[in-house]
Amino acid sequence: MDDILNEREKIVLKMIVEEYIRTSEPVGSRFVSKHSPLGLSPASIRNVMSDLEEKDMIKQTYVSSGRVPSDLGLRYYVDRLISIQPFDVEELNSVIGQRKLNIKSVFDTVTQKLGELTNSVGFVVSPKLNSSYLKHIEFIRLNRESVLAIIVTRAGIVHNVIVETDGEIRDNELVMMSNFLNQNFMNKSLSELKEALYQEMIDDKDRISDIYNKMLNIGRATFEGVDDDYEIVLHGINNIIAQPEFKKDLDTLKELLDIFESKKRMLNILNKLISRHGIKIFIGSEIGERVAEELGVVLTDYRRGDNIVGMLGVIGPKRMRYPQVLPIVDYTSKLITNILTEIGGDDE
Repeated sequence: MDDILNEREKIVLKMIVEEYIRTSEPVGSRFVSKHSPLGLSPASIRNVMSDLEEKDMIKQTYVSSGRVPSDLGLRYYVDRLISIQPFDVEELNSVIGQRKLNIKSVFDTVTQKLGELTNSVGFVVSPKLNSSYLKHIEFIRLNRESVLAIIVTRAGIVHNVIVETDGEIRDNELVMMSNFLNQNFMNKSLSELKEALYQEMIDDKDRISDIYNKMLNIGRATFEGVDDDYEIVLHGINNIIAQPEFKKDLDTLKELLDIFESKKRMLNILNKLISRHGIKIFIGSEIGERVAEELGVVLTDYRRGDNIVGMLGVIGPKRMRYPQVLPIVDYTSKLITNILTEIGGDDE
């Protein structure tokens, strides 16, 4: 794309964006004149601001003679003018490294630290359980006709499924079934395991014993009970509530809180945004939700080999501190990918 701004306009736009990010208030020509390296009078700055307004980079609010950046202006800033600021990676390394053995604890800690470090909502979308790999499975009889299956994946995720049986099953049969699945299907993905059990029933239906048939039926019912949806963990909603732009619009704030509390709505929004590898930024109207027009989203994927298995990032006001947020999100993604690899991370 051709550059539509000259150097003077870039300097003024960068000052307006960064002061607006800092204060949430409109920025006037007098401030820009006083603090910019251009050495221009407020009247000359106003002329530059008028040109930026004509190019839809900034806009005037109703309550002030100052200007705020438009979504297009913020997009130009993050694409062309931003100066990335380093951060202390040791804080993340030390806090998250203590929880490597429990991936759920890692995800919980990651979202807390993302929210804390960026003053936004931190989120992690965890891998689909069906794409995870079996480490261990155990069955516990609850009553005559129901069994609790405890599934542990290689990434340390524990999932419980209650299975209804066709008839009574004994404790020793449950032990046999656990041993059978652990010996034959360990390190298989749960979706592969489900398909293998189904195929086994078709291939051997005429010659399998009653106990073997019972084992296959319960095994298949167990993995059919595994939810094939993503899970989302998020922390830092209070950071959104504290932002001045949302305090002024309580109706919008209430709608946003409803979205944050709805796993399905959150996942629908985020799934529309994640499309390719790498860090991505969505500003205001780019998110595609009316209620999110004052928000910004910075997200990226984390991976297993060449496959995207989840995503993480932050949601905050669209005037979020992008120079600080981008490296934090990017580094956290690499940290999670490394941790998953270290602990087995469902890698082949």
